[in-house]
Amino acid sequence: MPAASRRRLPRWMKITLGVFGVLFVLGAVFGRAPAKSDNAAQATTDKPSSSAVKPPTYTVTSVVDGETVYLTDPAGVTKSVQAAGIETPAAGNCYATETEEWATQFLGGKQVTVQLANAEEPTLAFVTLADGTDFSTQALKTGHAKYVANANSDALQTAEDDARSANAGLWAAPCNGMITGPTPVTSTKPATTTPKTTTPKPSSSTPPPPQTTTTRPPSTKPGPDRTYYEDCEEVRAAGKAPLYLWQPGYRPGLDRDHNGVACE
Repeated sequence: MPAASRRRLPRWMKITLGVFGVLFVLGAVFGRAPAKSDNAAQATTDKPSSSAVKPPTYTVTSVVDGETVYLTDPAGVTKSVQAAGIETPAAGNCYATETEEWATQFLGGKQVTVQLANAEEPTLAFVTLADGTDFSTQALKTGHAKYVANANSDALQTAEDDARSANAGLWAAPCNGMITGPTPVTSTKPATTTPKTTTPKPSSSTPPPPQTTTTRPPSTKPGPDRTYYEDCEEVRAAGKAPLYLWQPGYRPGLDRDHNGVACE
């Protein structure tokens, strides 16, 4: 058949066939994309979740009043937190010295983690040692603190009940559970004695002159078994600055701002 006699396809049909052709190619290329996405989503779902982020570890530099804990992070940044759920005696009150000494020995220089007790109070936190011991619980159990009623913790309440039953620490005399005032003074009536009257014997000899006794004032420096620094220059010369509360040689006279760190 001559070429001139062949019939040409209408324009609309060419366009329609072209559209179908494009759709066919697109379907061949992207047709299985949703299934691939489903597999990826399934793979993501089946992937085990990562372990929980561990809280940062701090080093305890000092403890004030057995309740305020000064911490230093690995970068050397220092901050303070207040132990949650407990109340300790303020300086000068009954059992304050015993509590501060115990807390310093219990926490001083150790590694701890902190957990905020209340989001509205960023400085109120539970302090936990590396072995899992909670500082607030231990302070209550040993009778070095009292339970704060609004802490809503059965464990802390039980720890205080045990100390009270055992008359431990501040629950014993003379404090008897009172930490809001100075140590009670127990008055003791001195025994009445009748002085003996002696008649001096006559003596012909001349009495010896009276002996004078010189009373030597007590030394303000500690004995040889304790370290003593006259001032911060001696501390720095010995290479011991700064000097923390629990370290030998520390004394309040070297700590100007009374934050537990002398000769900063």
